[in-house]
Amino acid sequence: MSSEPSPTHPVQFAWCHDTTATDAVLGILLAYDDPAYISHSELQYGVADDIGRWSPDRATKARTYINGLLSNASSDETMLATATQGGVIVGFALVEISRLNPERPFATIHDLLFSPSVRGQGLGSALFDWLAEQCRTLGVTRFFLESGVDNHRAHHFFERHEFRQTSIVMMRDL
Repeated sequence: MSSEPSPTHPVQFAWCHDTTATDAVLGILLAYDDPAYISHSELQYGVADDIGRWSPDRATKARTYINGLLSNASSDETMLATATQGGVIVGFALVEISRLNPERPFATIHDLLFSPSVRGQGLGSALFDWLAEQCRTLGVTRFFLESGVDNHRAHHFFERHEFRQTSIVMMRDL
């Protein structure tokens, strides 16, 4: 597999505020069915039932989650970044900006995924770089993200991009 995007179909990154992107984003999200991906956001929004177990109606709940995010993506606080190649969305990142501390606004990357057909081509790194530049122009000074406890491949990827562990997210059923 090539380590660079195809020169005939370069990848373009953009903010998307269009709910018509739901199906493309949902397809990418559902194509990644490894339960190691499950983190607190999948549990909070019902996309997963428990640690390591997807919800039986994952597709329906994921569609509701994505539609909710996209319908709120009209400001610079909740945004969907898309990676498009040849007119097709091949990857995305869901980003939320918080300005609760005006001295240090931060962005949380809730999801970052690519279609299986383009993984391993350096697009995740390129998207991180693009997100960093975009967020800097919005006054953001830090990125945060969280990842499923067993998603070791992603953890290594994040560490290569200078992310470091700052906390552990824990859950208790009531």
